[in-house]
Amino acid sequence: TDRNVELPSGATMPLLGLGTWQARDHSALVAVRYALEVGYRHIDTATMYGNEREVGQAVAESGVPRAEIFVTTKLPQSHTGRERETLAESLAALGFDYVDLWLIHWPPGGRARPDVWERLLALQAEGLARDVGVSNYSLRQIDELEQATGRLPAVNQIEWSPALFNLDVFEGHHRRGVQLEGYSPLKTMNLRDPQ
Repeated sequence: TDRNVELPSGATMPLLGLGTWQARDHSALVAVRYALEVGYRHIDTATMYGNEREVGQAVAESGVPRAEIFVTTKLPQSHTGRERETLAESLAALGFDYVDLWLIHWPPGGRARPDVWERLLALQAEGLARDVGVSNYSLRQIDELEQATGRLPAVNQIEWSPALFNLDVFEGHHRRGVQLEGYSPLKTMNLRDPQ
């Protein structure tokens, strides 16, 4: 079975990743280091998680070549208009020259904001992010980005799990060629349910 998905840049994103939301300080460092030791190759962080430095340190200490680890980080709503500075700060904290995937964390002010999307695309063109995408966007908001710029996000990261499965949402992403990535898949599950 294929355990990766190819993104528009040609990069492959592992289907299983370690989310680091709520992991802080030394516990974040230990969790990421252990995840890499047991075989994880996809680590998800965000500016607002406050743990990019620990994620980068764990990657550096892991002994796994950077090119073999897929790292996502995210632009917070409050940093719109400061995309370049925010990505530079993330890269400095991580100790990386680029991130594999950079997402707009939430639609700024609840709106699609093609101007913000254009700035992500420009930074991608400079090689600072291999792929760019969004998080928590509706299909309508994704369409608005494409209509304004001609470019679709590589990924839309949304809350998704078997319990939240919605065929229209799944097929809508597939038709557009946007990779649907689920976060917190176990949070909405009853792990005692035999089905």
